Amino acid sequence: MTHAPLFESVEDLLLHRPPMLLLKSVLRWSESQLEALVDPRDSHLFMDADGRIPAWVGIEYMAQAIGALAGIESRRAGQPVCLGFLLGTRRYHAELSHFDPVQELRVSVRELLRDETNLVLFKCEIHSGEQLLAHAEIKAIQPKDVEAVMAQFTQMNAV
Repeated sequence: MTHAPLFESVEDLLLHRPPMLLLKSVLRWSESQLEALVDPRDSHLFMDADGRIPAWVGIEYMAQAIGALAGIESRRAGQPVCLGFLLGTRRYHAELSHFDPVQELRVSVRELLRDETNLVLFKCEIHSGEQLLAHAEIKAIQPKDVEAVMAQFTQMNAV
């Protein structure tokens, strides 16, 4: 018996689509960590007048890598890929002010802590070759009932 692969591309794991899909591919993954490849040229929406990508875009690279890991978890469970929320970033530190568009970047995320509400703390890093370019801790959540959360958010904003 032949089994279909879990996913063929990052589009199978995330709800993002170009031009907001910033991950190029998933290099490797396990139950609690993932490493993805980013081609900064795909981040053209964020480029400054000099064609460089500001370092703060690294937070979005990290968030999408977390989303890809959550997408893998969903697919392994036979569930559809769902919406998740980035709740906060602690100690984001970049060693540079801009990412070089011709440099391939590797984004790694590793789960540090998960609670019963599915609130997860991740350690995230961005490398180019062996050089660490940026790192942070990111809190994210993928609620069990996204529709209820969105309805509550809509209700709060309608007041």
